[in-house]
Amino acid sequence: MKFIQFSKILSKIEDTASRNEMIDLLVELLKSLEKGEVDEALYLVQGRVVPRFIPIEFNVARKLMMKALALAFELDLKFIQEKFSEYGDLGLVAQNQIKRNKSAVTILDVYQQLYDMAMIGGKDSQQIKMDRISELMKSCDQLSAKYVTRIILGSMRLGVSDKSILDALSILAVNDKSKRAVLDKAYGVRNDIALIAEEVISKGIQAAEKISILPGVPVASMLCERESTLGKILQRIPSPLVQPKYDGLRAQIHCDMKGIRIEAGSMSEQHQLLQNKNSNVAIYSRNLESLTDMFPDIVEDIEKLGVKSIILDGEIIAYDESTSQFLPFQETIQRRRKYNIKKKLREVPVRLYVYDVLYLNGQDFLGKSFRERNTKLREIINKRKGERLIYSTPTVTTSTVGEIENVFQKYVEEGLEGIIVKNPDSFYMPAKRGYDWIKYKKSSKGFVVDTVDAVILGYYDGRGARSKFGIGALLIGILNKNKKIFQSIAKVGTGIKDEEWIVIKKKLDSISLEKKPKNVEVSMGLFPNVWVEPKVIVEVESDEITRSPNHLAGFDGKMGYSLRFPRLKLFDRIDKTLDTITTVREIEKWYKWAKVRTKSSR
Repeated sequence: MKFIQFSKILSKIEDTASRNEMIDLLVELLKSLEKGEVDEALYLVQGRVVPRFIPIEFNVARKLMMKALALAFELDLKFIQEKFSEYGDLGLVAQNQIKRNKSAVTILDVYQQLYDMAMIGGKDSQQIKMDRISELMKSCDQLSAKYVTRIILGSMRLGVSDKSILDALSILAVNDKSKRAVLDKAYGVRNDIALIAEEVISKGIQAAEKISILPGVPVASMLCERESTLGKILQRIPSPLVQPKYDGLRAQIHCDMKGIRIEAGSMSEQHQLLQNKNSNVAIYSRNLESLTDMFPDIVEDIEKLGVKSIILDGEIIAYDESTSQFLPFQETIQRRRKYNIKKKLREVPVRLYVYDVLYLNGQDFLGKSFRERNTKLREIINKRKGERLIYSTPTVTTSTVGEIENVFQKYVEEGLEGIIVKNPDSFYMPAKRGYDWIKYKKSSKGFVVDTVDAVILGYYDGRGARSKFGIGALLIGILNKNKKIFQSIAKVGTGIKDEEWIVIKKKLDSISLEKKPKNVEVSMGLFPNVWVEPKVIVEVESDEITRSPNHLAGFDGKMGYSLRFPRLKLFDRIDKTLDTITTVREIEKWYKWAKVRTKSSR
């Protein structure tokens, strides 16, 4: 397929406000692709050249892209900067500097050039990338230049999620969405939409049923639900297993002593070269980011488990050996870095607490009960004696509210967040949030059951003492899953130190927009001074959930929901994903629980 044809379909997707029409356009795209183009095209739709779990990025910042466009079109850099200020989109800047409406360049041509560029590193890499971008622009037509620019910057602005593509694949295969469950299961264990599409298009929907778990490819994490009281938890799970809730970095650990082999799309041979330097172990965060290089101490300890192959689910948490105390998440997250890793390893020692085993010595454990998985896990981990970093998560069998309460109080007194209550007969369900796992935190006893994971929608100029920072408050939103949009729920200006405002503004300015994104809903009276792409996730505490005519989260025509006295607890929760942030449905549920508590306390 010519890249201009690909770009025309992307343009139609961008212009439509209808999700059904977007799905139809994705079906049209999938039908139009030739053999050998499917995975490349779908990676490009995501603004990538490889799956998200492979740590290859373009690493081209906005400033470098501006220089590349100035070079390509023989224009002054100041002119490009002025045009960006006018359009708010470097894709549009590139599009408007080209006169050509036709181009012979193909999807595979563009993909290969972008792939090669992403692989460039080392000395002079920025200059080389700038030259490569400039040359690629010279071969593009207007529309192609727009999307090539956006792909490189990782800002497609299409509103296309992997779930949208799964819908399109089901329709392509059987003319309706009835095969979504099959595709969801395949996606849950492989997390590579392009590979799944390639298999389904070339071999039929039955190929998706054969896609299985594989060491080296992250499995989507199983997620917890919440309940308002321990009594209600016990009603859902009569004889639960209870584990502590750690405030750490969720991690999925893959080990294959024969060597990790990453398979991704039809480029699998190439991608196998992308494995980590330590080819036996790979560590992934909940949002599929590779953490392997950041935790060499964990990698070393994993190789001592004495297994042929294994996939573990657990939590990495900073731990002070001298005081036997768990440290806050802010300490743990310091280990997430590309540089000075050895220095931080000494400064912030960590432990890995494992609470599940998904795969062992060639056998898939997803379909085994949690009781069976937990027994096998403890057998593997606890046989090791002496100094180590890897521990099995303590598990207590309970049958009464009093027993659960005792376990809860024990872990809260140890400085942990609370407990996870698990159904002993449950299977591991990738990407599913349900009542087989229920979390109960310290905050569950208050008027807000949990902290709110929200996304930043924009920011307001600073006033008074904050005027010097150019930022004074954040506008945050939560996910409305039914509408597939983010809706405002609070303005946050407290809980942030002066030096943190500088870091926050720099981060947000790098993803600023000229106008409100189409997947964001905010009332006119709350429009921020600066809009940003809804990417940065924050954790927010508050005293209460209230009804508000100003915020649009769960708006019923008269009132929405808002947070009373919101405070920023953590900025940029890189370990979380947009599809797992707090939802309108959850806020509605917490609001009702709080009302019941208020009545019962009178």
